[in-house]
Amino acid sequence: MIQKCNGGRFVGSFIFGMAVVAVVFASPALAQEGKAKIRISYPSVSIANLALFAAQQWNIFEQNGLDVESIQMRSQAANAASASGDIHYVAGVGPNSVAATLRGLPSKAVWFASERLVYSIVARPEFKSLKELRGKRIAVTGLGGTSEVVLRIGLEAAGENPKDFVIVGLGAAQLMSGLESGSIEAANFNPPFLYFAKRKGFRELLDVGAHAQMPLGGLTASNASIQNRAAELKRIIRSMQIARRMLLQAKEKSVDFIIRAIKVDRETAEDSYSDYRKTSSGSGVPSREGMEQIVKSLQLLGQFTGKKVAFEEVSDPRIAREVARELGYRVE
Repeated sequence: MIQKCNGGRFVGSFIFGMAVVAVVFASPALAQEGKAKIRISYPSVSIANLALFAAQQWNIFEQNGLDVESIQMRSQAANAASASGDIHYVAGVGPNSVAATLRGLPSKAVWFASERLVYSIVARPEFKSLKELRGKRIAVTGLGGTSEVVLRIGLEAAGENPKDFVIVGLGAAQLMSGLESGSIEAANFNPPFLYFAKRKGFRELLDVGAHAQMPLGGLTASNASIQNRAAELKRIIRSMQIARRMLLQAKEKSVDFIIRAIKVDRETAEDSYSDYRKTSSGSGVPSREGMEQIVKSLQLLGQFTGKKVAFEEVSDPRIAREVARELGYRVE
């Protein structure tokens, strides 16, 4: 971590600059190839997708011979677009993407952006405990997705029955307005909305992420892309892994980037960066533990109960492992 002291900003910028140089010169053969046009969907503007945004804004995709268009799209729509070939990759690994795979969408998780979640139940000020929220509305950003799954895990871990709460789905931007208007009593927030809500005086009642150790963000690819576009997929994973490493190596540069990318104030960007450092996956290689936790969370929702899911059925870590080794990470 780069600390800001005498000349600290210069040191951070220098390390960041050296990382850029490493990207440019790491694989000259990639730069010489024609740029492939790629469409990648992402579910929301959050720290889970910082590597995707940074790889675009810092021209890392371009330096690796890729012309990437990122498209914001809800998970269900992204699954349909992936099946039809309208998008090539989904920037995300979580309950929704894994459920789609288990329902027959020919796809697998190929890269992890993080290894743990940052979510908290935040309520209107008059509610001082989870017990007081029983029978009340808790909003999530998507029913059946990560936000709902981790909420249920967190409630159970806190000794509550999720059935005692009214869980409703809203768009990410509607969570705050719902709390302010009183149309919902609480919401399961992740950054940066979590910080906004707390600063507006809403009450944090449960650190949900502390009870749900599963990946958030990453990359899901179709089986056809894994088999037939392996070189392209490797360049995508390489670009995002380098972007993630650059984000972690240069705090000041990264905080400035978060301010622009997520459109938040500096205090929120610094909080987001702190959480990003804590949750980021080291090598990016999908783990058995992470995928098992996602499957268990789906079974908690009553999906795929009794089904024994093999790691290889929902994940293919081979290309991420190859990239990690080339970039100097220690992997099995």
